[in-house]
This record gives sequence, structure tokens and C-alpha cells, in this order.
Amino acid sequence: MIASQNDNNPSAGSAAPIIRAVQESHAGADDAAGASGAGARRRPMGRQMLDRLRRGRRPRFSALVVALIAVVSLATGFRACNCNRAWTEVSAAATPEANPLKGMMPFAPADASHSPGLQDNAPPYTMEWLTLPVSDVVTGPGTYSWDKLDAHLNAIASRGHQAVLRFYVDYPGRPSGIPSYLLTSHAVTTHEYTVNGNAPGQSLAPDYNDPEMMSMLTGFVSALGQQYDGDPRLAFVTHGLVGFWGEGHTFPMNGKVSGDNPSGENWMPSSANQNTLIDTWDGAFQVTPTLARYPSAETVKRGVGYHDDSFGYATMDTADWHFLPQLKQAKADQAWQQHPIGGEVYPGIQECSVRNPGSCMASGSNGGTVDINASIKATHASWLVDNWAFTTTLNGTERERAVQASAETGYDLAVARWRMRNGKVEVQIANNGVAPFYYNWNVEAVAINTSNGTEVGRTTLNGDLRKIEVSKTQTFSGQLPADPAGQNTILVRVVNPLESGQPLRFSSAGQDQTLPGYLTLGRTPTT
Repeated sequence: MIASQNDNNPSAGSAAPIIRAVQESHAGADDAAGASGAGARRRPMGRQMLDRLRRGRRPRFSALVVALIAVVSLATGFRACNCNRAWTEVSAAATPEANPLKGMMPFAPADASHSPGLQDNAPPYTMEWLTLPVSDVVTGPGTYSWDKLDAHLNAIASRGHQAVLRFYVDYPGRPSGIPSYLLTSHAVTTHEYTVNGNAPGQSLAPDYNDPEMMSMLTGFVSALGQQYDGDPRLAFVTHGLVGFWGEGHTFPMNGKVSGDNPSGENWMPSSANQNTLIDTWDGAFQVTPTLARYPSAETVKRGVGYHDDSFGYATMDTADWHFLPQLKQAKADQAWQQHPIGGEVYPGIQECSVRNPGSCMASGSNGGTVDINASIKATHASWLVDNWAFTTTLNGTERERAVQASAETGYDLAVARWRMRNGKVEVQIANNGVAPFYYNWNVEAVAINTSNGTEVGRTTLNGDLRKIEVSKTQTFSGQLPADPAGQNTILVRVVNPLESGQPLRFSSAGQDQTLPGYLTLGRTPTT
């Protein structure tokens, strides 16, 4: 809790301010004349007044009248202004189980017309993981249809959620995501394969270095950004596109000889083409955060976050190819301070990490340990995909583990204290989470008449949620109608731009007390 910083608050009924006002406002003419000579040192006016009183010299009547007027004016001014109103501390409360733009999430339904097949006691969540083939959008060279994507985004939004989006061209076990015009014309070379659960007639790996392929990909990314950057239905977008599942790798077809790759083929795009895609993503999205799978010199120069698709399994610093060591090697380990970190809990540990964490503690890659909560803190992760936790019946203990891990991700905003002076409301917001809030959502203050519940005033506060560093505070301020009689109750909220979206709740006492989605701060002080 932040200690109260009470300003000096003179009381209108106190004699001390009046005496000081008299002392500092008047001096006799003789003293003024005596101080006018060259090199003379002027004594403070209050000291001059005291000297006069000590010497028995009476100040002129006109000066006394002026002094009395000044005293009355000052006293009245103190009473009306009350400019030094003290801060009011706000008690802490438990971290909400779910909040927008953070936490664990399930898969969105493959069919936009279907509802998620989740368990009745599934943990609360605010986002859904949506993966789509590029062929759902790209209909020809430079032509696009957004109908399928919009159908998914609208369905997700209707459930009060926002989407984390990835597009792919090669998803093992699914039909190819390469646009049909490139397949039917054989404009791009493709590879059949049987690794990663794929079978003949299913997904195909394209030649990412083919100019036609690169033209399609960069054109698609630019068009996607033009159409959806800043769309409130979207929470985050991962770069996807390249490699198996859009995860940015083609293992085992990665240039190394192995049983699955006896010729040592490398199906990845060249470094130059990878950089071109990174630059295109960076230019296409200015509002909606995007995330890359692997850090590089190019990603570090761009405004991107990162996602770990083997989260908890190959995350910690126990092998040089794990997520954290790669971030450190690329000097991207502090990227979380401006750009989000996300990922998917590795499917092989989703069950044991919830049902019996001790049973999979030693199952991490390369002798590492599986510790989801430690991985969240170390990476400053804001969101994680964990479909198993939402589609399997959990007992009370298991559900609590999943809920706790979800709540520990991302930001955790709390109002530390507030005050109101002459209608100016100031709210100090703290971030007690592991990551910043990555959007500039508005913060509103509302005045409600306590007697009849009517809204008296509403204002958007000055400030930027993105600038609240972890374990730090920022003060937000704005103007509401003055309420000298103390008849109003002041509320504050963060405005989710998705009208159907879930409200952001503070970890503060008074949340949802007066209105759903609002934090009640208290009554306006009387003056």
C-alpha cells in the first residue's frame, strides 16, 4: 500500500494562518523608507509588523483595513478551494480470476456457427485461440474475402471474448492452407510429407522462397493490417504463416540430416525473406500487438512480442534452444516491457500440470522442470493457450490450479488511492502483475448522485495505461462537476472498446459495488 502523502491543509478556523497572513501582508511606512537606501537589507514584512508591535507603534488604520480584508479573503479562499485535499487510500482485494487481454484460453470452434464444447466448470476466460488457413481469405492475386474471418470474430465477440489470431499455410493433418489459385496453377513448388502426423493428400509444405509465395504472404499481411489493425474484436495476432502449424519452424526439415530428413532438406524461407515478413508485419499493425515465434536481430528492431509454443516444457534456461535463452541471446529478454509475451502450454504437459504437477515436474525438455507458474513469472507472459483445461472435467483442486495460473499472467491493476479537489479527480493506479497493459484503453471517472442514483457527470481521465510499469503507479486525472456538499459517489472504470467484452476489474475493494464493471472510490469530500 502506498503511504498517504497528505498536503498541508490549513483550517479556515485556525488562528495561525490568519496571524501569518497579517504578518506577511503589512509593514509600516517608516520601515519601508528605512529600507529604501542603497545597500539596505529589506526585512521580511512579517518581521516588520512584529517590530512595530514590539515598539508600540500602531500601524496605519488604512493598512489595518487592508489586512483585515486580506485575512477574510484568504480564509474564505481556503474554505472554497480546499486545494490541499488529502489522498484517500483504497484497500486491496484479490486478483480477479479473469480479465481482458490476459489469462489462459481454449480453442475457438472450428465452425463459427458452433458454440465452444467446454465443461460446465471450465475456468473463466476472456479470449479464444483462433487459427485459420490463409486460403480462407486469399482468393486470388491481391484479392481477399473477409467473410469467414468476420464470422469467427463476431461469434467470439458475441460470447464477450476477444480473439488471439494465427493464420497458417501448412498445418499437419489438415487440408492445405495454400490459396487454391497457387495450387491449381502449380505456381508454387510444394512438398508432401508424413512427419508430424501428416498423411498424403493432406497438408503441403510450400517453397517459401518462391517469389509468388512471398508476394502472396506480404500482400496478405498488409491487407490484414489495413482491414483489422485496432479492431476491438482482436486481442493479439501471432505472425504464423511460416512452417508447420504456423509456428515458424519446419523441424525436422530444417537442413539437418536425420532419419526423417535423410537428405538434409531445409524448407524454411531464407533469412532475407523471414526479415521481409517481419518488416511487413511491423508496418501493417500499429495498434494491435503482434508476436513472433523466434527472436532475431530483425525482430529486436521492430515492435513485436514473442510467443512460446512449448510453454512450460522448453521455456526455462536449461538448454540453449529454449525460449528464455533464445530471448537473452537476441537481447530480447526485456521485450515484455513494451510488447506482449504469450504462447501455448505444451500439449504433452497440459494434463499433468493441472492434475498432478509433481508427476511432471521432471518431464521438461533437456532435464528442465515443468513449472507453469515459474515460467509465467520468468517470461512475464500475458496469455497462454491451454485447451485441455477447458475441455476436461476438473475437480475443485485441479480447477483452482488452472484458475490461479491464469490469474498470475499479465497485468494486475489496482487503484492505490484517490482524491477530489474542486471537481478535479485524481486516481493513482498501480500495476501489481508480471507484465504491462499493452493497450491505451480509456479510463473513465463517473459521479453518481448518492440519493437517487442518477449520473451527474462523466469524464475520460488523462493518462496512459501502457505507461504503468510493473510494481509502479501512474496518476490519472480529469474534471467532474464540483460537489461541495458531498452528495455524489465517484466511480472509475477502464473502458473495454469491445462493447460486448468483459469489463476490466481492479484488484481493489469496491469493485462492482455500485455498478457492474466499475470500482466505487467513495463519496466526494465536503468543503
